[in-house]
Amino acid sequence: MFTKLTPAFFNVFFSFLILSTSYVVCAEATPPTTLKEISDTEDMAESLVEKKIEEGKPRQTPLSTILAIHTEVKKGNLAEASKSLDMRYLPKEIAAIGGEELLRQLVIIWSQQHILDLYSLSDQPEGHLNDGLPDYRELLGIIESSNGPVSLYLQRVPAGKGERVWKISNATVANIPELWKEFGYNKHIELIAKYLPEFKVFHMSNWQFICFILLIVITWFLTGVIRSLAKLIFAKKAKHGTALEHFFGHSVRMFLFFILIDYGTNYLGLSMQAKVWLTVGTLKYLAAAYIIIGLMEVITALYLLPRKEGAYSAALIRPLMTTAKIIVVLLILLNWFESAGYNIATILTGLGIGSLAIALAAQKTLENIFGAFTIYVAKPIQAGDFCKFGDITGTVEEIGLRSTRIRKLNRSVVHVPNSIFSSKELENFAEIDRRHYQREFRVRLDTTSDQLRQMLIKMRELLLCHERVLPTSARARFEYIERDAFVVVVNCYVDTKSIIDFKGVAEDLNLYILDIIRDLGIQWAIPQQELLMGKAIQTNPELVQAAHDNMEALRNEEKLPFPDFSEEDIEARKDSLKYPAKGTLQKAPDVDEIIEDGENNEAHDAPSRA
Repeated sequence: MFTKLTPAFFNVFFSFLILSTSYVVCAEATPPTTLKEISDTEDMAESLVEKKIEEGKPRQTPLSTILAIHTEVKKGNLAEASKSLDMRYLPKEIAAIGGEELLRQLVIIWSQQHILDLYSLSDQPEGHLNDGLPDYRELLGIIESSNGPVSLYLQRVPAGKGERVWKISNATVANIPELWKEFGYNKHIELIAKYLPEFKVFHMSNWQFICFILLIVITWFLTGVIRSLAKLIFAKKAKHGTALEHFFGHSVRMFLFFILIDYGTNYLGLSMQAKVWLTVGTLKYLAAAYIIIGLMEVITALYLLPRKEGAYSAALIRPLMTTAKIIVVLLILLNWFESAGYNIATILTGLGIGSLAIALAAQKTLENIFGAFTIYVAKPIQAGDFCKFGDITGTVEEIGLRSTRIRKLNRSVVHVPNSIFSSKELENFAEIDRRHYQREFRVRLDTTSDQLRQMLIKMRELLLCHERVLPTSARARFEYIERDAFVVVVNCYVDTKSIIDFKGVAEDLNLYILDIIRDLGIQWAIPQQELLMGKAIQTNPELVQAAHDNMEALRNEEKLPFPDFSEEDIEARKDSLKYPAKGTLQKAPDVDEIIEDGENNEAHDAPSRA
């Protein structure tokens, strides 16, 4: 069944995950109670408690009664707090439960659905007069039960000596046992809780926190089965196995991990304060973050699989996807803040001011990012290219957002910031279309001109005959006469891009040229000093006399060409030495043909000059 994963399978699966993620994000977009409301309520309760203690008039108003219960429950003094319950006219079985236990149950039931809405409570002895209720009754809140909504009331009752105080009404107290059956804790759990140390963590009681930790451990091991199955199923997939294994083994696992924890915490009877942190959005936002980022990663991996590692699309998509993941995390974080009750506009304003400071502090980082995009657009190099940058020579391994990684010839790694890499000269050897071969051969000064001619002929034949030598700019020339050598330069191009292949062809050419020089009996001009012992070589006296006679004749005729020839001599000698020389394969052009071609060129260029 898993031997072939078709594109249709991926489309259906990804669509399902996207829809489920949308549900996760949107399900708790507007929670009934937000984190900010709870924080504000706790702060206001503290300030109001201090104020009412200073006034010293407990239970005179609905607000003071609730604050008195809140203060005593927080201290753990349920006996004092239960005095705010109206225990009159209760059935015997309910009265037998006791005021302390009834109040404890009411506090637990209330905390599961509400927080203290102190703004809705009246601070007047008469209570609210416009709520449609009798003047001795005040609505505290409504509990949504399986049998319908149950109203909780405060009631003003006699307290002796003609005074009247506000208490939780006896009708509300009578409903507590039924509500406890639905929202209360199991007897066995409460029994275990008695043997545990008394503590609270994140508004969770001792047994709730321990059960929450156990839920995390059990869920982690259960979702670990998905990771094992992913390894088993996708291990043999050569092309896309790693990407799919990571997606199912990590992203889908974490998605289900948080969803199952969110589902399981609904059965722990958590208070509203704990629910705000856990079940009302936080866990679902974490699940959404994991599955969305996982989808982005697997789509990126599957997109890059058929492409070469050094392709620019592959080099560009990774930093872009990293940026996209950061944006997704920021959006999810902003949505969480909004669901927590905070003003997004205020947060964004703060981010705008903060981003300016960050931009100034991260100026170099931004330069490197823009340098990376310059490299991606201009494409001077790509991963795998062998290049030279300044004094660094090596192979480009990766082009990142901040720097480009180059592995040098000694296998060490250099990270060059993109801002520098994109602004300086770069020599890319991978763009070479052919390799240049140029060598200088220095032969001794006692080499005859005929030997030089023979050597040049053989070298030119070699360049013409060799199948790896391109005809473009292939030449062998006698270029320099130096104080200790004749210099012959061989220049050509080899039809290869590979430096390894070029080294082989260059070696072959060197060996052929070495054979040519040795076959002709030519000696290398080796830098050295020679000390000759003997008589100086005498100049031929006949040649000396002939030179003297020639110079005397020129003096007598006043035709010495110093500092230069006369105009008549220049005109007489002009073009008298033909090139190529007589006896070569190329025939020297005739003088009349040269003149005729010159006249034709003059006639052709005249209109353009006019």
